[in-house]
Amino acid sequence: MQCSTSPRLQRSYPPVFRVKPVAAACGLLMLASVAVEAQQTAQQASQLDTVVVTGIRRSIESSVTAKRNSDSIIEVISSEDIGKLPDASIAESLARLPGLTGQRGPDGRVDRISIRGLSPEFSGVLLNGREMVSSGDSRAVEYDQFPSELVGSAIVYKTPDAALVGQGLSGTVDIRTLRPLSVTGRQVVLNARGERNSNGNLVSGVTSPTGMRVSASYVDQFANKTLGVAVGFARLDAPSQVKLTELVEYSDFTPFGLPLSGNKPSLKPMADGSTGQAMLPMFWTATTSTKKNLRDGLMAVLEYKPNDDLHSMVDLYYSKFNTHEVGGKFAQSLFGNWSAGIAPALSNVGTTQIGNNTYATSATTSQLVANVGNMDTRRTDDIVAVGWNTEMKLADKWKGVADLSYSRDKRNERYAEAYGGPYDNANKQWTYGAYNWNVPATGGAQTFTPVQPGYLSNPANMAFGDVQGMDWVGNDAWIGAIRSPAVKDEIKSLRLSVKRELDGFFSSFSTGLNVTHRSKDVERNEDRILMKKDAQGNFIRTIPTSIVGSPFDMSWAGIPQLLRVDVPALVSSGAVTLEQGQFHKWAGNVSSVDETVTTGFGKLDIDTDIAGVALRGNLGLQVVHAKQSSEGWAYLGRNEDFPDPSLLRKLQGGTSYTDVLPSLNLVADFKNNWLARFGLATAIVRPGINDMRAGISTPEVVQDQAGTPNAGNWTVAYAGNPALKPWRAVGIDLSVEKYFGKRSYVSAAAFRKNLLSYIQNAQTEVDNSGVPPQSNIPPGVTPKKFGPLVTPTNGSGGKVEGLEFAAALEGGLLHPSLDGFGAVVSASKLSSSILEQLPDQLAKSIPLNGLSGRSNSLTFYYENHGLSARVSQRYRAPFTATTRDIYFNSTTLQYAADKVLDLQLGYAFESGTFKGLSLLLQVGNVLDKPTLNYKNVGANAPDGTQLTPNLIRYFGRTTLVGMNYKF
Repeated sequence: MQCSTSPRLQRSYPPVFRVKPVAAACGLLMLASVAVEAQQTAQQASQLDTVVVTGIRRSIESSVTAKRNSDSIIEVISSEDIGKLPDASIAESLARLPGLTGQRGPDGRVDRISIRGLSPEFSGVLLNGREMVSSGDSRAVEYDQFPSELVGSAIVYKTPDAALVGQGLSGTVDIRTLRPLSVTGRQVVLNARGERNSNGNLVSGVTSPTGMRVSASYVDQFANKTLGVAVGFARLDAPSQVKLTELVEYSDFTPFGLPLSGNKPSLKPMADGSTGQAMLPMFWTATTSTKKNLRDGLMAVLEYKPNDDLHSMVDLYYSKFNTHEVGGKFAQSLFGNWSAGIAPALSNVGTTQIGNNTYATSATTSQLVANVGNMDTRRTDDIVAVGWNTEMKLADKWKGVADLSYSRDKRNERYAEAYGGPYDNANKQWTYGAYNWNVPATGGAQTFTPVQPGYLSNPANMAFGDVQGMDWVGNDAWIGAIRSPAVKDEIKSLRLSVKRELDGFFSSFSTGLNVTHRSKDVERNEDRILMKKDAQGNFIRTIPTSIVGSPFDMSWAGIPQLLRVDVPALVSSGAVTLEQGQFHKWAGNVSSVDETVTTGFGKLDIDTDIAGVALRGNLGLQVVHAKQSSEGWAYLGRNEDFPDPSLLRKLQGGTSYTDVLPSLNLVADFKNNWLARFGLATAIVRPGINDMRAGISTPEVVQDQAGTPNAGNWTVAYAGNPALKPWRAVGIDLSVEKYFGKRSYVSAAAFRKNLLSYIQNAQTEVDNSGVPPQSNIPPGVTPKKFGPLVTPTNGSGGKVEGLEFAAALEGGLLHPSLDGFGAVVSASKLSSSILEQLPDQLAKSIPLNGLSGRSNSLTFYYENHGLSARVSQRYRAPFTATTRDIYFNSTTLQYAADKVLDLQLGYAFESGTFKGLSLLLQVGNVLDKPTLNYKNVGANAPDGTQLTPNLIRYFGRTTLVGMNYKF
């Protein structure tokens, strides 16, 4: 026996590089700014004005200039050069900005951005100022769809602007492509990078272990520089290699008579005073997967400006993203002891004491119920966006603008899975082998190793099926399923506006009208893979040798070899039956939402002096009218073995409403490079598409016997709400900024958003008199007329507030010997009074979705004489986030603090034969930090409030080597 003791789990994951180093960096930068202020001279300023910079410093300079000149509170990222963003993806660059946090997705890449503590659904995402479609069942955009090589810049609006349509409540990200007339002369840029992952090639035959990114950009001007053309193409062919473990539950089931012997006693009593045993990993899984990511992106811009009176631009963006993922999964369940009729013995038990809880973290188990899963997923995203913008002088001091745009996203996905396990073909029964296992309760490497070599890989000793109901199917013929979600999102928009120059306090006035029509269809389909029967009526569980591949190597999880089968080949082989139309599982979540949003706006630009202080900004108003409708389904069938499409019922609903949104932005320039900003505005964000669905799930009558209190009650039904109205908030912002040099500044900001309304899940009643009860209700039970219904509703809000700090400092302003060195740092501290409820756990309140109490980013760089180096770290404190799985089912998890370190080295030839050529080395996730989710151990423990690791994903370290050639 091994026993160790550690402090409480909540304290076992301190952020090693969290606040103190960043706080120290902030303090040093503030002190440095004082030194810079003292050392700046007219001569230095003159020298700075004559220096032309590229690369990292150019990116910082462009961002600082845009931030300083804006009338709103904004953050900006700019490309280092054509086709060169500072990071490998636009999302990673955004995640370094103050008040913004990135969430790593299932591939390890940042694909979701939260602004000021609110989930991605609260932000708006624009492409060249126009609202963008999304590929999920919500409005949140996946940033992976934008190749970084085709992005010129991105502006994050933290305060609303009345002339900006499609804004979010938390903020708005406007992604902008290059404008060819802003570039001097013809420029051609070629990029090529090779990529490797430290996890190696986890699953063979899916993709090459070496990925690549290539891009080409062409920019030129014609007709005496009145016509500009920019064309860019980018291809990503990169692998994702993921190791995933899931500890579903750590509990003590001694009070329930768990058939098992040899466990160690708990050192502390249960809450009721009884003595239990060490808690066991009741259900644990490990998954290995490799994904091929193939994305082609195309950007084209045609810009025409024959004179100052006319400016017209047409821009096109196209992206096609194909992925293919293959994975293998091992799962064990001590719950299966009951159904399997086994009573395994434990030996060599090692325990860990954390507070009052005793965890059995290692042992040998004589028998264990386990199964093996195989997954094959293919997904295609096809996105197109086109816009035409024309500005024309109408008369003296009058200008008109017309903008026409269209964007569309089509997503199709096919997820196929099949399950089986060790099987005794002679006796036609499942077998349960012995395992050595190690599952630390504080995280780290987790393993389950079969004692018998080859036990999980020999197809002759395996069979198809749901081993002892581990997958909760309830059908003996079940092998797996094919799920085929699909999304189509389409936005059409027309905008007309006029602007007049004024004299006096207000420098100009603009007004206009924007009409946007959006339609989004979300489909969910599920078919079951079932076994056939032989002539004697027995299920044919045999695994055909033709579909067996080389075993998965899951040595990292303690499993040297795991059975691998080709699931699509199994389905097409004819060895199984495909049963279509599992309506009861998806009909209530299918949605078709249609909305027309008409926005009228007016804005007065301010440019004046008051008491010697230059004052600029704008006063604006938007009037937004929305008309929305939704269609969905209810399925009135009962027997899942015989799905009947005639029992589908179409449901409809909708509403309309109008919001008035005033806004004010003020910038006071106190000279000496000091600025103060103030923002006050009302903002909205429209409800989530999934929440607006008209469909409803099918409830069942509970199985309580006649005469008992719950006899005749219905299970909870879940539905959307087509009449939902937006989240609404009033925001106030204050920012103070000090600039020195072209690439250095310090800023401090405070904000507060008072949410006037918030969308929460609430329980009400629904008339179930038209819903037929299932056939197996207890005798003598009469179903009641009404049953519980959980649906999203508009309710009261709360507040979100925070402090933000940002600074950039170039070392040359401190001392000439530090020329080329620099630092960029940001930090945020946020809090909220808002608590949310999950649809299936209304009694449980969770923190605001996406809110990290603290986040920071720190970058040190050097760039001079062609040599460049940059090391960057971003950190966010623990947070709660809701994500969607392959089938758009929502899952809300508690995420541990996330810290990622990246490195970049480069060299650019500035003269000679190779002038224009630059070499690059990038290392992402240098320390190979996983993402980690927690969950409570639950009631079957002395201390049920403790958190244990739930999901741990290891993505590996990514190394890219490449070149860039510009001519």
